[in-house]
Amino acid sequence: MTLCLHYARPASGQGEGEVFGLDVAVNTLLSAWFRYGTAEQFICRPTDLPSFEHFKALAAAAGHNPEERCVGLDPRHPRHNLESISCLFRPDPLIADLAWTRQQLQGVGYATCGIVHTMSGERIARAVGELCLAPTDRADALVCPSEAIRNTVHNLWEVYGDYLKHRFGNAAFQCPVQTRVIPLGVDTEKFRRLTTKDKRAAQRQALQAAPDEIILLFVGRLSFATKAHPLALWQAAERAASRTQRKLRVVMYGYFKPKDMEKHFRELAADIGKTANIEFIMNDDTRFPDGLWAGADLFASLSDNVQESFGLTPIEAMASGLPTILSDWDGYRGSIRHGVDGYLIPTVTPPASAGLAIAEAYYNENNYGIGLMGAAQSTAVDIEACATAIEHLITDDAKRRAFGMNGRARAEQVFDWRHIIKAYEDFWQELAQQRLTRTAKSAVPKNWSAVHPSYINPWKMFDSFPNRALRPDERIQIVLSKDEIANLIRHEMNFFIPELLMPKESMRDLIEAIRNAGAPPISAVLASIPAPEHNRIWRCLGWMLKHGVAVIANPSETR
Repeated sequence: MTLCLHYARPASGQGEGEVFGLDVAVNTLLSAWFRYGTAEQFICRPTDLPSFEHFKALAAAAGHNPEERCVGLDPRHPRHNLESISCLFRPDPLIADLAWTRQQLQGVGYATCGIVHTMSGERIARAVGELCLAPTDRADALVCPSEAIRNTVHNLWEVYGDYLKHRFGNAAFQCPVQTRVIPLGVDTEKFRRLTTKDKRAAQRQALQAAPDEIILLFVGRLSFATKAHPLALWQAAERAASRTQRKLRVVMYGYFKPKDMEKHFRELAADIGKTANIEFIMNDDTRFPDGLWAGADLFASLSDNVQESFGLTPIEAMASGLPTILSDWDGYRGSIRHGVDGYLIPTVTPPASAGLAIAEAYYNENNYGIGLMGAAQSTAVDIEACATAIEHLITDDAKRRAFGMNGRARAEQVFDWRHIIKAYEDFWQELAQQRLTRTAKSAVPKNWSAVHPSYINPWKMFDSFPNRALRPDERIQIVLSKDEIANLIRHEMNFFIPELLMPKESMRDLIEAIRNAGAPPISAVLASIPAPEHNRIWRCLGWMLKHGVAVIANPSETR
């Protein structure tokens, strides 16, 4: 199995202290592949040169010599460099284009594999929906980090299918793309290093935490619109602190996105935190270069937003040995075992019939935030259940330690990158084998005049523009001298897309062969050239006529 990664360098955060979750997910996945992957060479099909340089930098950071181990393929020439690829992986869901590109290859071509990091937003929905219409089959796949995201993908395809069946009367429509659940991973060794006793003492000293003070940690983007509304967690913490009279500090560690969120968060915290202390620490605070994983006693995240899909911070908390309290939501519910590693807090939403107005508002106002906030503002997390969970953990030191130990063991046994990368490689091998053994008919018509419905053969789509098309029985005659031809070719504007023509020397040889043959019919010119090159020869003949190198020898017969 020969794997190739189609890679575009992730965008970088623009705000101070800002970290994009998608960037982190992609970078950590690639870094883990470089660290634990079994390939002799890391083959990359970059979208641009900076992406390839970033790819090589990640390889170097993992201890490889990128000049020896990294191979870059030019994305402009799939016929020349993708024939030997078994599986083409793209770390996002935009694999429809890879399936269309595959149609240009001889033979069955490669399997495609993508990953869905989130299913919120129309851009992702369009990309996943396009797989229903692209030339995909059962050897293509989307990896989903959680069962919740897998179900969401299938729900979207069901909606597409309902429309297509209604529109075209196809009762058998079904997207053929496979979905496989493989979670994201963490470097558990790293989190062991970040949570030593010395680091715990240093972080708690920097916090000026009393020996009997319990630190409840939240990590992530501070946004009630696109991450998690803090009210349920704060109310639950306030109830637990009031009922137990334990010193409880809730530390919100991250960054405000957008910046005006800070005002809202601080004003709400001042109203809620009467017994529990609510504190904000930015993730670029120089006092905490390793975060606050060591200094905390438990972790909590009550996600209520459809933007979330899996959630790395709960896994990082487990790897840090922290007991965890999570909303029973999306991929969070697959992270921990309720009552073993932590607690899952029930969530509830209105029935589906009440949600169409949210989709309409999102569509009509073209505002992603409306789609997210419209759903989140009516999604409830059980505050009392969360308060009870916090009480159990802040009053029972033994249970807190046991849950933390159980969570760390689970992170190491299930979510460590060495296990996740093996699961990916096994799946890629499986897809490649399925692609080799496929017997289904071609996904596009034979001799189809397009590489994609939006990229049609221009001389098919615009066939009414010219007077006519060249015919094989027409005779072509060279009328310029060698020197005149050489003078034409030396100008870049006369030879501006050379890859669609013959190399200049080969073009000169063809011109002289036609000259020596007198005025041969085009069919005779083609007969002297291998069939796979005939279309290139047609383009070269058109170039000769356009630039006055040749003329049709019998033009009167063509009118």
